[in-house]
Amino acid sequence: MLVQIKKRLERERKSEYATHSDFCAIFIQHLERLYLLALLLTEDHPAAEQCFVAAFELCAAGSRVFKDLALSWSRRTVIKSAIRIASPTSSLESRPPLAGNHSELSIDLGALLKSVQELPPFDRFVFVMAVLERYSHHECSVLLGCAANEILPARIRAMQHYQ
Repeated sequence: MLVQIKKRLERERKSEYATHSDFCAIFIQHLERLYLLALLLTEDHPAAEQCFVAAFELCAAGSRVFKDLALSWSRRTVIKSAIRIASPTSSLESRPPLAGNHSELSIDLGALLKSVQELPPFDRFVFVMAVLERYSHHECSVLLGCAANEILPARIRAMQHYQ
C-alpha cells in the first residue's frame, strides 16, 4: 500500500512540471509573440529564427519548470538565446539597423519593429526586457551580465528615443 501511494505521489509530482508536449503547445500557441520577441532583440529574421529554434530546443530538452511558469520560462529562454546570439554587451556602441523586408508585418508592427531596431543593441535589449517584458533592473543586469547601474541609463536613453 505504501509503495502504491509513493508511486502515485511521484506521478502527481511529475505532472506538475511542464513536459516536452507542454512546451510544444506553448511555442505553437504563442508563436507570434515569441517570434516577435526574438525579432525585436536580434534585429533580423535569420537571427530571430535561430533564436526561436534554440529557445524551443532548450525548453523542450527537459527543463524542470512548473507548468504554471512554462510560458514565462519560454519567454526568458528566448531572451537568453537572443543574448547569446546578439551579444549586446560586447559592444555598447550603436550600429545601424539591418535592412529587411517587413512587408508581411502590419504597419503598426512594422513601425514598432523599425523604431526598436534603431536603438543601439544594449539599449534595445534593456528596453525590450525592462519595458516590454517588465523584467526588473536587477534581472536585466543578471541576464545581460553587466553592472546593475548600467541598466537605468540605457532604459532612459531608450525612452528618450520615443519622445
